[in-house]
Amino acid sequence: MKFIRAKHAGFCWGVRRAVEMAEASAAGSDGIVWTDGPLIHNRHEVARLAECRIRECADPSALVSGDSILIRAHGIPPARKAWLEGRGLRVLDATCPNVRRIHRIVTEAVAAGEFVFIFGDKDHAEVIGICGCCPADRVATVSVADSAAVDSLDGFVFHLGDSCGRLPPPETALCLVSQTTQEESRFRQLASVVQAHWPRTRVVRTICTATHDRQGDLDELAAVCDILVVVGSPSSANTGRLARLAAERCRTIVVDSADDLRASDFSGCTCAGITAGASTPESVLVAVERRIAEF
Repeated sequence: MKFIRAKHAGFCWGVRRAVEMAEASAAGSDGIVWTDGPLIHNRHEVARLAECRIRECADPSALVSGDSILIRAHGIPPARKAWLEGRGLRVLDATCPNVRRIHRIVTEAVAAGEFVFIFGDKDHAEVIGICGCCPADRVATVSVADSAAVDSLDGFVFHLGDSCGRLPPPETALCLVSQTTQEESRFRQLASVVQAHWPRTRVVRTICTATHDRQGDLDELAAVCDILVVVGSPSSANTGRLARLAAERCRTIVVDSADDLRASDFSGCTCAGITAGASTPESVLVAVERRIAEF
């Protein structure tokens, strides 16, 4: 059985940049480089980084002045960054430039009097960081409802802050952005619905190129493969989204590592397509390819 790897799989450039920043800092210091939350949603890479003295800090308040702490690619609210700096810590900011751009967009939107809608998972670190750039009464996160129909407001769930209370009136000026790893077709559908209800909506496309490319690769793979293998951690939101989109196109299995593969998964298959989430390291991808080649 042959296999084809997607053109875009594994680390996105923002994640690779964060990992390289952490490694460079650890190499130039005798101490531990702590990360504010897991640097990457992949247990294999987390274990490797720990051997390089790069570890997650469960409680930054326990660190002392001069300790190093790295902000991961997801970014954090500005108030949290100021708190870390105020403790005298050596703060290394590895926020993905694409995410930093969204911080700037929503900050400027609020200053211009716009209400901000963020399409994304309200509990995701990236979305929490973006929300932190806005007053609580000027921002709402938006996710897809359980309903399959997304051609009306009922197809989406709006999460408002406690101090906001209700959605803004139709005449309100809005700025609509998205978490960088969301599904593009859903964002377009949301934009259409929001603009119909709030005509003064300014839509800013903030889904990153890496996400666009990974989702685009699925169509090419599904056209020539009998099965798609999505490699990534169960804790990775973008891997889960990629897996769902793959399953809509072709028979799909999701694995955390080569150890999860079984020959029976490929019964009757002549060609397998392989893709991976943005937090999947190259070493795991190569191991999956080797195992499939054995089958």
